[in-house]
Amino acid sequence: METVYELLADLPASATLRAPPASLPAREVRATSYKVGNYLRSRGVHRGSGVGVADDPDPKAVFAFLGSTLLAAPVTFDPPQSFDGRAVVAPTPTLDSYDLGPGGQRVGYGERPENPADDHFEGGVWSENPAFPPVSFDGGVPALRDPDGDGPSQRALLSRAGDAAATLDADDVVTVRASFVHDATVVGVLGALHAGATVLLPDGTSETGDVAIVADDASAPEDRVLPT
Repeated sequence: METVYELLADLPASATLRAPPASLPAREVRATSYKVGNYLRSRGVHRGSGVGVADDPDPKAVFAFLGSTLLAAPVTFDPPQSFDGRAVVAPTPTLDSYDLGPGGQRVGYGERPENPADDHFEGGVWSENPAFPPVSFDGGVPALRDPDGDGPSQRALLSRAGDAAATLDADDVVTVRASFVHDATVVGVLGALHAGATVLLPDGTSETGDVAIVADDASAPEDRVLPT
């Protein structure tokens, strides 16, 4: 498996993205990722163009990452306020804090932006095609980007995700308890999806899973910690 497109195209039927009270089955994870990829392309995102995504335990942040990878557009989680990229996807109340420069597109999720120059994530994605053509690039394209430059490729992330998936089964609930700025968090989410497990974004709720994705040696209420 070289690209996130391949992961999504062959997603196990048991794979689930859960953000209480919502629970999205594999077919919706795939279709929504495709729709987000199509939507971002319509906003000018293309291969190599940076996309900033809020470091937010919300499905929209996960889908913004997945949709960007379909376009070979590397993602910067928690982008700086002055961001040299094609688009930023973040909660609508935070959009005013980002300066993208000419051609940049600010996209807000949650409430609809009041500024007509900003776009609404849910409104734009809803109308997009839930199908996506096979990608024309290989896994060597960067999946992430940080202030020091391009980060790991899609191939590298998926290789680590495969190792993580080998420690999981379809009954596991994998709770995200670490920031998306850590590559290991992204690896854990991809690994859980690859294994057909459930990714849980608790976002302040008291819900727990079976396995936790944590940063460094942080503690978690889950019995296991996912090796990434």
